[in-house]
Amino acid sequence: MEQNGSGDLKASMNTQSNSDNPNSLGITGDSKPNVPVFTCIVYVHKNEDGTVIGRVANLAGIEASGNSERDVLGKVTREFKTRVFKILEEGQEIPWVDPQQPPLENEQVRSVPVHL
Repeated sequence: MEQNGSGDLKASMNTQSNSDNPNSLGITGDSKPNVPVFTCIVYVHKNEDGTVIGRVANLAGIEASGNSERDVLGKVTREFKTRVFKILEEGQEIPWVDPQQPPLENEQVRSVPVHL
C-alpha cells in the first residue's frame, strides 16, 4: 500500500463506502439476512467404559451418547436445532430451562452456538 506525500498511510487507504464499491454485495440495513443464533449448553462426561454422554442443560429432554465428545456434541446440537426450529415454526415460545441445573461433579460444560 502506498503512502501519500505526507506519510499518512491511513489517508491513502481506500475509504469508499459499500454503496460505491463495485465489489460490494449490497447487503445493508433491513436487507441483511436475519439468521437467529442460539446457545446450546451441553454437559458432557465420560463413563467408566469410555462412552461419552451429553445432555443439553438449557432445553429439556435432549441427551446423547457416543464414542467421542465430538460425536455427542454433533448429535445433541442437531436435535437442539431441529427442536428449536420446529418450535419457532409453530409460533410457540421456546421452553428454555431457566435457571439451569448446575453440572454434576463429573460433567464439563460446553457452549455451542447454533445457527438456524
